[in-house]
Amino acid sequence: MNNWFDVDRAGLAKLMAGRSKAFIVYELLQNAWDQNVTEVNVTLTPVTGSRDVRITVTDDDPDGFADLRDAYTLFAASRKKDNAEQRGRFNLGEKLVLALAKRALIETTTGTVEFDSTGRHKRQRRRAVGSMFEADVLMARAELNEIDRAMKLLIPPDGIVTTYNGRILEPRRPVAFFNEVLPTVVADDEGVLRKTSRKTLVRVYEPGGETAMLYEMGIPVVKTGDRYHVDVQQKIPLNMDRDNVTPAYLRTIRVAVLNATHRLLEDATPTWVREACSDERVSDEAVKAAVTLRFGANAVSYDPSDQEANKRSQSEGRPVVYGGSLTGGEWENVRRAGVLPTAGTVTPTPKPYSPDGDPLDVIPEDEWTPGMRQVADYAETMGNLLLDCGVDVLIAREPDWPYGATYGKGRLVFNLARCGRDFFEHGITDAVNEVLLHEYAHHYESDHLSVGYYKAICKIGAKMVRGALDDPGLFQ
Repeated sequence: MNNWFDVDRAGLAKLMAGRSKAFIVYELLQNAWDQNVTEVNVTLTPVTGSRDVRITVTDDDPDGFADLRDAYTLFAASRKKDNAEQRGRFNLGEKLVLALAKRALIETTTGTVEFDSTGRHKRQRRRAVGSMFEADVLMARAELNEIDRAMKLLIPPDGIVTTYNGRILEPRRPVAFFNEVLPTVVADDEGVLRKTSRKTLVRVYEPGGETAMLYEMGIPVVKTGDRYHVDVQQKIPLNMDRDNVTPAYLRTIRVAVLNATHRLLEDATPTWVREACSDERVSDEAVKAAVTLRFGANAVSYDPSDQEANKRSQSEGRPVVYGGSLTGGEWENVRRAGVLPTAGTVTPTPKPYSPDGDPLDVIPEDEWTPGMRQVADYAETMGNLLLDCGVDVLIAREPDWPYGATYGKGRLVFNLARCGRDFFEHGITDAVNEVLLHEYAHHYESDHLSVGYYKAICKIGAKMVRGALDDPGLFQ
């Protein structure tokens, strides 16, 4: 009953033929890190007279292997799969290595087992402390170099001194860390792996010239190409090959990282930021940081109901963000976060001349100061000169207007709430002439950004110069 089927070691080896040999070391190293250890040593030594490389991993776990059969029994119940903070799942690690090895040796506190061309042999030798796994694997020089590079990617756990060929793998200092509820897998009471979610620690690291990767407790899993290395301190829901995650899980990680690191953002255009900003779980603060970095602190969203407001915003140096600049999910979160107000709310087109416009809070002429009278008379004179028509000048108090003046249909309105009293009390200044040039150009064209508006300013500017030459008294 216990021998329903056999495993073809050569067949298993063929299944792994396309994988990087680095997984061999990773499998052995992660098993050692999961033990009660303070030191793990990895060495790779070319075997003289052959193309083999001897891989040796030793640790100082006081208990060693509790059951040597775990080293060579496929899919036996793993002592680690009910612990989300340990890396093991299927009791596969050493078996995958054995499938590729020409010879192997496992020596631990409970005994020794050797593997060679004649089979498996138990020995009585015991180590006083810890375990040693040794395997000879056929390996090209390029594969050995690949393992060298892969070892540099590791993030050793705190409190475990890890060496590779005698060199200590230096710990990395995270730029951020946070706790997050993330999907994981643990065994139930019957030993069956079940998906669940639990709060865990996540550490974020600078890649330092490496391609950013997602890690499971210090072991690289998959390249993301994002901004940071992200190391999740619990089991990640992986495929059987332990080299990838689902798009949904990666999206969850990206949202969590952006929520935790948005203050460190230097670029808001990469895919991972855009994807996180499209997700309903992204925080308002993260959205604000990303949108501000991407478009500017004073950016507004395009307002289809007030075309002139969009152009007024642009003329004031406010970037206008159009619909296609963001995804639907991003726009939902932008509105929720209260960023990118519409142009019509920031630079609304004044409507004092339309039938449905709000009544102006006009200052009666008998309350005007002498300065107000002087500026108003000058504005009327310039209207006759520059526009060849009479201009009615009003002074109003409109604190909600973001403008100092507005013109339309032969009426010029100065807004005392924006101009301020000093504007009127210093005589006919450059500031007064700038306002008149700007507003009177609207007699010919309303669009600030059009060629027509540019030509209108040139036209009335030339008229003003000609008027000063012909009749200097107008400007006294």
